[in-house]
Amino acid sequence: MFSYRNKLFIDRILGAPALFFLRHLTRLLGHIMRRDHTLPEKPKVVAVAKILGLGSIVYTGILCRALKERFPETKLLYVTSIGTSGLVRHMGAVDEVLIINDKNLPAMILSTTVLILKFWWYRPVLYFDMEVYSSWAAIIATMSLALNRYGFYRRSSEIKKGMHNFTVFFNTKRHISEIYGQMVLTFGGRPDDNLSGILTVTDKDREECLRVLEDIGVNISQTILVHTSASELLLERRWPPERCIDYLQRCVRDLPDYTFLLTGVSGDLEYVSSIYYSLPEEARKKVLNVAGKFSIGGFLALIEGSCLMVTNDSGPVHLAAALDKPTVSIWGPGDPEHYAPLRGFHKVIYKQTYCSPCLYHADFTPCKGDNVCVKNITADEVIKATEGILKVIKK
Repeated sequence: MFSYRNKLFIDRILGAPALFFLRHLTRLLGHIMRRDHTLPEKPKVVAVAKILGLGSIVYTGILCRALKERFPETKLLYVTSIGTSGLVRHMGAVDEVLIINDKNLPAMILSTTVLILKFWWYRPVLYFDMEVYSSWAAIIATMSLALNRYGFYRRSSEIKKGMHNFTVFFNTKRHISEIYGQMVLTFGGRPDDNLSGILTVTDKDREECLRVLEDIGVNISQTILVHTSASELLLERRWPPERCIDYLQRCVRDLPDYTFLLTGVSGDLEYVSSIYYSLPEEARKKVLNVAGKFSIGGFLALIEGSCLMVTNDSGPVHLAAALDKPTVSIWGPGDPEHYAPLRGFHKVIYKQTYCSPCLYHADFTPCKGDNVCVKNITADEVIKATEGILKVIKK
């Protein structure tokens, strides 16, 4: 898989100059053609693009739902990467998923070219570029030839104000649902920060989940999910392994009625396995490693049927929120006031340090991997939060 650092490098080195050229060309053509950018009453095709970030993709469901409410007869296309396409297919408002293959540079170039050709065929009227910093995403939006293009801007990406017809300031001091709600207002939609119902879980997903759990002898109703990993966007979001190991050992002792499942995608397997095999043999009877065993649909069904999810700041906390599942979430580089679930039963654990939150303000962490912000969070704090939620659930 093309690493995040490689994508960032190419986006800066190649994407920025191309974006600069397209910006001036777009302005010139717009002046010559004098296109009418009035919002149409019934756009036949609209497109939403969010390439990376499971959590952000979940929150774009706010936009997709509002688009379908405002324009019920429109065809809604969703552009995303190959790794997140499975999640988008579980978003009820989306009619068709268009995939960018980001496994390597040639695949990315080819799939992007095919994508642009598809846009010329579909001719979307509205295009929502939900990436904030990506030059590449803005180029795709422009090349779609959509009549009205919407996007975010910040000072570091202010060039987008010349690429998109309508822009919304991406204010990191506001919650992500409010930011996306501002995008909804641009087309006269009704913002709603409730994530419930955005994701769909099918009977096939539930059958897959139960089949996997039956093979390992687990009753889903007595499971607590523990997600210890994070995407390559920022690995420093991980709670240190030694804290997680301490937490699991004490949970096995103090919460004997539950089975703890270590979750993750196949790419997390090595990291999750290192935590699992560091546990004493006795503890491993009640802690099981299921990383990589589920498709995205099966994983959603697992979240749906479990008691609780305990996770660091990563995509699964938002999946759980969208499925009305209680969570305990551990934060450090990210800002819970900006991104933590707003509704439902969610316990946030956050100890802000001088450089936290850095996730939205720097390409790479100031600490260079020494993530003190999450190292300061103890197993005792997370256990207390876990026990507190379980007491409420039992009532």
